[in-house]
Amino acid sequence: MKRLSFPHALVALLAAAALHVPLAVQAGEGHDHGDAPPLATGNGPKRQPDGSVFLPKTAQRQLGVRTLVAVAGQHAKAFELAGTVVMDPNAGGKVQAVLAGRLEAGPKGLPGVGQAVRKGEVLAYVVPTAGAIERSNQLAQQAELRAARDLAARRVARLTELADTVPRKDIEAAESELHSLTQRLGAVGAGLATRDALVAPVSGVIASANAVAGQVVDARE
Repeated sequence: MKRLSFPHALVALLAAAALHVPLAVQAGEGHDHGDAPPLATGNGPKRQPDGSVFLPKTAQRQLGVRTLVAVAGQHAKAFELAGTVVMDPNAGGKVQAVLAGRLEAGPKGLPGVGQAVRKGEVLAYVVPTAGAIERSNQLAQQAELRAARDLAARRVARLTELADTVPRKDIEAAESELHSLTQRLGAVGAGLATRDALVAPVSGVIASANAVAGQVVDARE
């Protein structure tokens, strides 16, 4: 009977071990190579294979998520919320009369809702309404100024003819008086026939209009 020495027995064991190692490494197709990452385990938030998200109660409480039982019934698809619409002060405006008077249509008539206007466009006129006594006083003052202006004009004409014998300062004083009376007469006449033009403060579309021709309005209306 042949006996193996200790070194020969060790070599035989190592050879047998070497034969088993390649068998595990060279596994065939379809076998698990152990390359896949380990699956997530535990109760932490994670995404499921179907796309859903698993969110445990502890995470829901931290995020403020609350679960309610759905109840079958008639429910509205929309909710009505109370609110206030505020106009941008830089994009809108309001047309008001400075003086009390009677409304007259502008060059294109009185504006209506939905009409487009441009900044500076005349929308209407306000003809000031004065009382009977006030208007009578203005007419009397106008007549007095007209008479005084006529006298001043004749005096200037007479002094101009006597320019060789009349000092120049007298002629200039008469001309100054005539000019002053003419200006005062024009101011009174303008006050009797003046109209306050109501213009559009910005360009845009009329959103609200309640004015009619002949309407009597107060100041700031």
